Amino acid sequence: MAPAASVVTVSAVVAGCGNGVVTPGSAQEAYDRGVEAYDRGKYTRAIEHLRTALDFGRTSPLAADAQLTLARAYKGDRQYLLAGNEYTRFIEFYRSDERVPQAAYERIQTYAALSPPYDLDQTDTERAIDYIRLYIAQYPESPQAPEAAALLTDLREKLAQKRYNNGRLYQRRELYEAAVVYYESVLQNYPTSAYADDAMLGALSAQVEFARASVISRQAERYDEALAKYDRFITLFPSSPLVREAEDLYSQAYDARQAVPETTAERAGQ
Repeated sequence: MAPAASVVTVSAVVAGCGNGVVTPGSAQEAYDRGVEAYDRGKYTRAIEHLRTALDFGRTSPLAADAQLTLARAYKGDRQYLLAGNEYTRFIEFYRSDERVPQAAYERIQTYAALSPPYDLDQTDTERAIDYIRLYIAQYPESPQAPEAAALLTDLREKLAQKRYNNGRLYQRRELYEAAVVYYESVLQNYPTSAYADDAMLGALSAQVEFARASVISRQAERYDEALAKYDRFITLFPSSPLVREAEDLYSQAYDARQAVPETTAERAGQ
């Protein structure tokens, strides 16, 4: 019976070798194989070995190295969500490790990579922004802090663009009141955005159309709101290339406001 068992054992080993999978006998062996695969750009294989190394326990001397390399392997493999999770594990499990600031920076890179085009859901963008703000707050003197700040600006610009385009969409659908809300949210949340003056002009334009489409009894107050938006535009963006368009809209609103019957205007103000 013993020879038969030997045959089975040998067959299993041969089969394992045939599949290219050899179970490492120690955490060190698994880690070494993982690092070798990572250095060769074989990220999928690296992930397998590094996870095996961590299966031996997260308190071993090489566990921190394995955890960080695992996060980087996922990042290299463009599995950004998993990479972000592994970076977070490294940061939380090995708080005293001197590489935590670098890991935190690499984590924001992974979440930024998940940020989709502006016209899609921006949950991942908002999460990336949260991590970037956390990084800048924790490591303001880091040499990578300026890069993080630039990335923050880019992502916030994407959110501003989404809100601005939502305003345009509602305006095209003649949902003027909703359009005004979205345009003004750009000013409220992203006042330094490149879309700020466009959004203010959009709010003015949508307000003029909203007043024009209103019943007579509401036109006066809504044209007055349009005139107030023009004043705000000129105050905030006196040098904007959009000033001429704002002036044209002001003229339309002013003339239309003057044409509203005075009795109607008085009634609207009551």
